[in-house]
Amino acid sequence: MSLSRFNVELRAEMSGNRLTGHAAVFNQYATLPGHLETLSRTAFDAVMADNTTDVRALFNHDPSMLLGRQSSGTLRLGIDSQGLEFDVDIPNTSYGADIRELVGRGDLTGASFGFVPGEDDWSRTRDGRQLRTHTSVSRLVDVSVVSFPAYEGASVMLRSDIPAMPIDGRSQLIRARARALKGN
Repeated sequence: MSLSRFNVELRAEMSGNRLTGHAAVFNQYATLPGHLETLSRTAFDAVMADNTTDVRALFNHDPSMLLGRQSSGTLRLGIDSQGLEFDVDIPNTSYGADIRELVGRGDLTGASFGFVPGEDDWSRTRDGRQLRTHTSVSRLVDVSVVSFPAYEGASVMLRSDIPAMPIDGRSQLIRARARALKGN
């Protein structure tokens, strides 16, 4: 769809070039065979401080479906109050285009992480189930866009480097017009 107004052409298309989200979340349980699992807010502190960490972004933890890599600068990681956040540049590959489409349509909404456990604490929930709390991760291997996330709150979304359009659209039109006028 194309719309022309004020000598500015706007296009409605899927233009997101990054995937962002949370590969791991704090204060949630994942149900594993025989027990529940959760992450302490300190779980990723050591790996985030380690300059030699080179995490990969993958699709469904499959190393043949590489989306980005920390050492190349195409994957960025951080910790916020929700958990382990990631931001990855979508590669210009056939599967990159497929993943962009599936995330944009809302078919792929989950994320996950591959890791080597570090320290943990075992306890019981109020209803008596075993609970493993990861207090540290020894090695973070990957963050992945996945079809079936273990943690319900782990998520992915499509982002663009262009700021989101305001609800009324006027500010975006004004900025676009100014850019167009500067180009003339």
